[in-house]
Amino acid sequence: MKLFKVFDHQNKFIRSKSKYPALVAGYGSGKTLAFVLKGILEAGRNPQKTILLAEPTFPMIRDVLQPTLEETLEELGFQYKYRASEMKYTVQWKNGHSNIILRSAENYRRWAGLNLAGVGLDEAALLKDDKAWKMGLSRLRDGKHLSGWITTTPEGFNFVYDLWKDNPKTGYELIQGKTTDNTFLPQDFIDSLYENYDEKLISSYIDGNFVNLQYGTCYYAFDRDKNVKQVSYNSSLPIRIAMDFNVDPISCVLFQIHRNKPRIQVFDEMQLSHSGGQDLMTERLAKLIKEKYPYENPNLLRPNRVVDTTGHYICYPDPAGKNRHTSAMMSDHDILRQNGFGLRVKKKAPSIIDSVNAVNKAMDLTIIDPQCKEFIKDLEQVVLKEGTREIDKSNSSLTHLTDAFRYSIDYEFPVKKPVTKTYMA
Repeated sequence: MKLFKVFDHQNKFIRSKSKYPALVAGYGSGKTLAFVLKGILEAGRNPQKTILLAEPTFPMIRDVLQPTLEETLEELGFQYKYRASEMKYTVQWKNGHSNIILRSAENYRRWAGLNLAGVGLDEAALLKDDKAWKMGLSRLRDGKHLSGWITTTPEGFNFVYDLWKDNPKTGYELIQGKTTDNTFLPQDFIDSLYENYDEKLISSYIDGNFVNLQYGTCYYAFDRDKNVKQVSYNSSLPIRIAMDFNVDPISCVLFQIHRNKPRIQVFDEMQLSHSGGQDLMTERLAKLIKEKYPYENPNLLRPNRVVDTTGHYICYPDPAGKNRHTSAMMSDHDILRQNGFGLRVKKKAPSIIDSVNAVNKAMDLTIIDPQCKEFIKDLEQVVLKEGTREIDKSNSSLTHLTDAFRYSIDYEFPVKKPVTKTYMA
């Protein structure tokens, strides 16, 4: 059988004698490989028994866990059979066989009735709470070496922090590692992380530390002294319109992208109530923008010529606007197109975590005119729901302008989540 050479933090985790070890480390540090090797080791310790390996969602099983498990089994020279209907691997050992089943943690209630020798949760900090972990522990009842384990990148002060760092109980052991501990990672991968994350996220996603990502101000990187300065509208540059559709108000942030820093310059904000009729709000806002900031093209020879303005009015609308009809015939997106706005929009709403991270990182490149008082208020006062990475929307006067802005920033300056292969020492 071939043996893997692993890094120190992986080896400490895999060989831990604690009943509930956790490997908390940065992106690309080899967590999933360590997670799989731990699962295979526990399967070997429990012949004829079952080990459950879980990801937060089914796509993560398909895209991350399953390929890593199969590659590792094959590299180690194991013979195995896979039954797709049960998502079960039967792994052959000299003294028999054991089973490894793959499950989604979001469907943890379906684990009731299972009898397990071991349970592992990969990327556990992405879960909202510890319910999947507790369910897994409740099923540890059939094996010679009962154990549970997790691997994850830290996501602030959640249940992983509580159980393994803040107040660990008997049997809980925390092993931490950094992205840079993996000496096989390409340098451009590491450079891309530093380029895409702010200081707080670097501490979490590269150094593997627990930092406050869940309490207090959502847009913590905004600094009034640094980010609020007078901005001059440049009529020769396209107007970029970050837009959020609401019953009341409909909101937008107007900005321009410059070649030099500060690249993102916010020069105006607009909000309209439904006083003129809900079905007219999108139309009214589009016309207001064009009236206040008309398209100036010195190259036009004929004043009545029909002009394509989609390259000048660039709009980043709420993705939900493609389905929301404020007119009997047209969606909000259709209305914007009819008014000569070029649309840049993703098929679905961006991840809140990723888009908020993108805005925080973009504050290094952003200045906002002092007249944008409501937008500045949003940046300073929007908070997260306590103990989560979700935006608190309990104050109906907040979040509209920052929601609009994060759609646009996520489109133009997204935080690029790293894509890694399994790097083995």
